[in-house]
Amino acid sequence: MRIFVFLLAWVVMAASAQPEKLRVGLHYSAPWAYANEQGELMGIDYDILRHIFAQLDVEVQIELYAYERLIQKFRQKELDYISPMAFDLPDAYLTDPYLEIQDVAVTSIQTDFTIDDIADLKGKSIVAYQKASDVLGPVFASVLEQDAYMEMADRERQLDLLKNFKVDVVVGDRKVLEYFSHKNYGKDQLNVHNVFPHTSYPGVFWEASLAEAFNKELDKMKRSGLLSQFHSQTRP
Repeated sequence: MRIFVFLLAWVVMAASAQPEKLRVGLHYSAPWAYANEQGELMGIDYDILRHIFAQLDVEVQIELYAYERLIQKFRQKELDYISPMAFDLPDAYLTDPYLEIQDVAVTSIQTDFTIDDIADLKGKSIVAYQKASDVLGPVFASVLEQDAYMEMADRERQLDLLKNFKVDVVVGDRKVLEYFSHKNYGKDQLNVHNVFPHTSYPGVFWEASLAEAFNKELDKMKRSGLLSQFHSQTRP
């Protein structure tokens, strides 16, 4: 009986000593992080993180969320790391930027809008991603009209609204919008207006040591050209 109790206690202690997986949250948005028809996770950000955490010998559990939900779960410390992160959070540690994201305004090729800068968006009906009015700053926010602007997580729905002339403009990440437009409607169905600055976004940890280790591996990827390779790969 004593031997059994000892063995049981040893099993419990051994199990509790196993390191927990790092809880990683990504923005659910193809081609950055998404699931294929078989439910397998993939994408640019997904592949970059898998590589870095493998180099760090850190086991991860990766989950995908709409952006607002992603931020909420990180604030509540239900996630240890998330990306992308567009602003500072108290007591959290940003990584170096590594996600090269170009927000743009897109219109249908069946319309003929002149949009050379943000001011040209004034008076147009616009749909954008969640938190866009915060992320894109006060100049963008100043041209928005309450009854002609909305934010939503579903990028395919945004493009449906554009295709059916329910909105004039979709604002969002160029890679994302072109990915879904090509997937659902074929090539070259969008006019792309480069009215926002090019941006690279970081991720964010609660642990400073993890952010430091992450940055060292990220720097290796940048110097070797591997990071650029991940960004340039075509995604199904």
